[in-house]
Amino acid sequence: MSVHYVYIENGAKKMRPVHTRQEYMALRESEENRRAQKRRMVQMNYSCLPNEDGSLRGSRRMSTTVGMDIDVPVDSASVIALKEELGLLMFEHSASKPGCAHIVFRRRRELSQEENLKWASAVLGVPYDQGAKDITRVFYTPAGRLVFLDDEIFTIEEAADAAMPPRQDLAPSAPPAKSAPSETYLGIPYAEIVQKYWAMFYGGQEPVKSNRDTLTYELANVMKHICGFDRGMLARVIPCYDGFPEAEKMKCIDSALAGKRTQMPRRLREVLHEIQRSRLISGGHDAPLGELDGALVQDELFYYNRIPRTVMVQGLKESVEAAGRALCMPVIAAVCPAIGARATGVRLVVHGKANTLNLISYIAGDFASGKGQIDDVVKAWMSEDIAMAEMYNRQWAEYAEKKKQSKNKKEQPVEPRFPKVWLTLNNTTANLAEELANVQGRHAFSFTPEADVVSTKWKSSISDFSTMIRQSYDGSSYDREARSVDAVNVHIPRLLWNVVMCGTPDALYRVVDNYTDGFQSRIAVARTPDNTFAPLEDNPAHLTERQRERIVQVSHLLPLMNGSIELPRLEARGREWLEEVRLETIKNDDKVMARQRMRICVTAQRMTCCLMLTAVCARLMKEHGAAGAEARLKNDPLLWQRMTEKMQTQAFMDMFGLIADSLIDNALYFFRDRIEDAFSARTYGSHRARLGGRLRKGSNDSIYARLPDEFGMGEAMAQSVSVKGNGVTHNAVRQMLKNWTKQGLVGEKADGRYEKIKK
Repeated sequence: MSVHYVYIENGAKKMRPVHTRQEYMALRESEENRRAQKRRMVQMNYSCLPNEDGSLRGSRRMSTTVGMDIDVPVDSASVIALKEELGLLMFEHSASKPGCAHIVFRRRRELSQEENLKWASAVLGVPYDQGAKDITRVFYTPAGRLVFLDDEIFTIEEAADAAMPPRQDLAPSAPPAKSAPSETYLGIPYAEIVQKYWAMFYGGQEPVKSNRDTLTYELANVMKHICGFDRGMLARVIPCYDGFPEAEKMKCIDSALAGKRTQMPRRLREVLHEIQRSRLISGGHDAPLGELDGALVQDELFYYNRIPRTVMVQGLKESVEAAGRALCMPVIAAVCPAIGARATGVRLVVHGKANTLNLISYIAGDFASGKGQIDDVVKAWMSEDIAMAEMYNRQWAEYAEKKKQSKNKKEQPVEPRFPKVWLTLNNTTANLAEELANVQGRHAFSFTPEADVVSTKWKSSISDFSTMIRQSYDGSSYDREARSVDAVNVHIPRLLWNVVMCGTPDALYRVVDNYTDGFQSRIAVARTPDNTFAPLEDNPAHLTERQRERIVQVSHLLPLMNGSIELPRLEARGREWLEEVRLETIKNDDKVMARQRMRICVTAQRMTCCLMLTAVCARLMKEHGAAGAEARLKNDPLLWQRMTEKMQTQAFMDMFGLIADSLIDNALYFFRDRIEDAFSARTYGSHRARLGGRLRKGSNDSIYARLPDEFGMGEAMAQSVSVKGNGVTHNAVRQMLKNWTKQGLVGEKADGRYEKIKK
């Protein structure tokens, strides 16, 4: 199957795969596409795969789907009635011909392209269009005309056509031991990339019989990112090492393709950079510098491209654009606590418990990785509270001056108490506790662009900081007592304090140095992209005055929302995600990930709710203007609740999954080893190193997925060691098998072996 989005680059048509329904719908239903004339509409191809350079023209690589024009009026119900017979995957009405349509159906492999079109025409009872038989034909994609879509269409596969002999370098009769020299990624032969991979990480030693299954699977996990997730391409570029049977190699490839799609693994990026560096030094090759830089930049947009466009409303859109699209997830992690603090009166019901939108975030990245671009964005969201804090600071300075002048006088000025919300972290525990007690039931908010402020200022009392953060996340009470009447004594019924910190990973470990008290699991960690070798942008992102104004407009409305809200669809999506992760942790006997999922689900629901509140504000302003939106929220106190309930669209459910996946990925990336060491558990360091420094949560990661349909204790032990390292014990494997049996994943046979039930 396949869907490819067609675009123009340097005057030539190129294609990129569309992997999900949300991505596909975002393209075809965008505002730009709704307004576009036919010749400027989004274009799609369904019948072929691109050439190695991404171009469309002249492609002979057929996919397993066929796109077809129907140039006569057809009845929609009649077409849908034939969907099983046709193998229908997509049906849309034409952009300009009333009643006419485009369809996509499963290719009948025994027929040529032309024969497939004639067969489908006969099934539908419509004339065969002789002029529309080329596999490179593109289809203008009108908004609002989609009738039927099957998600199966997004699986990218290649098919051979009997009537169109494949190019010898692309589709040999059997996979060669090495990939064909003419097959390249951005001008770099795949064979060179594979060779460099073994050279950099295995001393040049290629897989042998004892490890070829594990290492072939690992190589497929890496190479799939530059092979378009194309099974046929992977079959050609990955050799059958040391007599590895073709069928067994394909099982490794299929297992790798079954997992969730992520950004490029770090090891692959290192390999590509090393090849680029070598070519620059030697000067003996045409180094594809611009193309490779462009590909790596596109990879950094992995998360941005997955965000549904309908989520990118006023406020969020400007925040992301101001910091840079590659920083979209760090931006979301930073602005959601600010949104939650501004919407201080909102209480979200999660798992039956109502709580305010309490969030703690840490944006981790190496120096000069773009963290500083987030500063102005956060301050724009909190601008009204910052202005009030500046006014209170001036009043405090005036009081301090009066106090100084009346030092020896009988009448002393009364010390004022200011309900300051914007609080610095460069403060003592006592002073901060006192300021938190003065906020009059609202959220306090703290932001630091340098997390070392915390570890330095609170060095001797970092446990106090941890306690306050934990209590603020839970919205529980906070008490501080002292015997001296001059000492700070505070009793806060509900500590409401959202915090955003930016810093290096090293600083993160100085702030979070205890992994058993629950501090770490309450922090939403985001990573900035790896820009080590990235070229300087022509127009670096920055916050414009117009963007700041539009963010402030949204932020101004948030305090007008008060009350509790239940979002049943978001709750159901959270429970679904929890169950997905639970099953994966059982398959891989992963206790750390199982622990992390609980609070990450709560955090992701709170963050999604923050984005939904932003969308409510944006819609009200779009319909009524800024002043009108404010008036409607004041006159109808329940309006925001009704509108937020309606915001439970598929786009926001997808956004929840994106946020939750990102949070758990980062939590494991930074803390897995430290948590396991803290609990005196076995280490997983070798497992993470083999996967190139990235942690994946798909089925391809699990011990369960690596095992054959029938297996014994010895095989389970071997795969457990392969994934987790030599610290695995027989007792641990036996317990894992008991858990699998209890969960219905395997059944025990009479001979003591096991058989998979859920494959």
